[in-house]
Amino acid sequence: MTQKRENVKCPVCTSKFIPESFHYEKTHFDPMETKGKLIEFPNGKHQLELKPFTSFRGSYVTYCPECGYLLRFAAEIGRKEIIEDPSLIKKLGAIKEFGNTYKYQFDPSVKPYMDYSDYFIEKVDSIKISIKNALDEVNFNQWGSSYNKWKEDKSIDSFKFLIHFFSTLVDYLDSQVEDHNNKTVVQKIEELNLPKNLEILTKDVGDLRNKVAHEVYELNEEEESLVESTFIQFMRYLIMKQLAPLNLDKIKIKPEHDFIDINKIKYEIQEFLHLYLGKVLHIKNFYNNFLIPLLEELGVRHPDYNP
Repeated sequence: MTQKRENVKCPVCTSKFIPESFHYEKTHFDPMETKGKLIEFPNGKHQLELKPFTSFRGSYVTYCPECGYLLRFAAEIGRKEIIEDPSLIKKLGAIKEFGNTYKYQFDPSVKPYMDYSDYFIEKVDSIKISIKNALDEVNFNQWGSSYNKWKEDKSIDSFKFLIHFFSTLVDYLDSQVEDHNNKTVVQKIEELNLPKNLEILTKDVGDLRNKVAHEVYELNEEEESLVESTFIQFMRYLIMKQLAPLNLDKIKIKPEHDFIDINKIKYEIQEFLHLYLGKVLHIKNFYNNFLIPLLEELGVRHPDYNP
C-alpha cells in the first residue's frame, strides 16, 4: 500500500485538506465471533461460529483543520493464514475452522495519505537528487585526490601537486575548447571565460608550472599559496557551473503546498552541500573559506546553520 497524494475529505464537514500530520495510536481489538443459527436435533445441536476474515490493530490518526473531527485509519490489517507448524499453535493464538488451524498474519501499512512532512521531504529529496546528479559530473576523484594527498601525506610535495593539478586542468581545457590541438594553454584559458581573477590566477599557475618543469625548483610559501588558492577557486568555479542552472535561489512551491518553508529547504541544501563537498574536498577551514562563499553565490545561505 502506498500513500495517497490526494486530499482527505472530512466525513463531518466535507472539507478537503492535506493532513498536517498523522499519529500512531496503539489499539487492540478482540475479534468478534459471528454465529449462525443454533440448530437443535435429537441428542445434539450445531451452530457455525466464525472469526472475522480480517482483524486490525493500531491506527493512524489525523484531524480535520476545519471542524477538528478525528479521523482514524487502520495501521495493520490481519488476515487468516493456515498454521503449518503445530508447535506454533499455542504461541500464536490459533483459530480452528473447517478442519484447519489459522492465525492472523498482520501486515503493517504506511500512512494512508501524504501529510505536510511527506510533501516537504519529497521536495527536499528532489532538490538534493538534482544537486547530486549535477555534482557527479565533476570528477572530484581526479581533481581532489592529489590535493588531499598533498595535504595529508608529507611525502607528497608542492611540486608533485602542481604538476598533477595543471595536467588535470589542461585535460579539462581540452574538453571544453574547440580545436584545442592548435591553441596554447593561455588561449584555452581565455576561451573558457573564467571570472577575471580566476583567469589571472590560472595563467600564473601555468607560468609557474613551466618554470618548475624545466629546472630544479622548490616552491616557496607564496607560490604554494598561489597554487592552493587557484585550485580552491577553480573547484568553486566547476561546482558553480554545475549548480547555477538549478536556480536554487528561486525554489518554487505549489500554491497548495504553501506550508513548505523555503528557508528550511535552504537549510537542508546547505547541510547537504556541507556533507557532500566536505567529504570530497579536504580544504582547510572548508566551511568559512569555501562553503560560505559558495552558498552566498548560490543564494541559499541559511543564517541559522551552525555545523
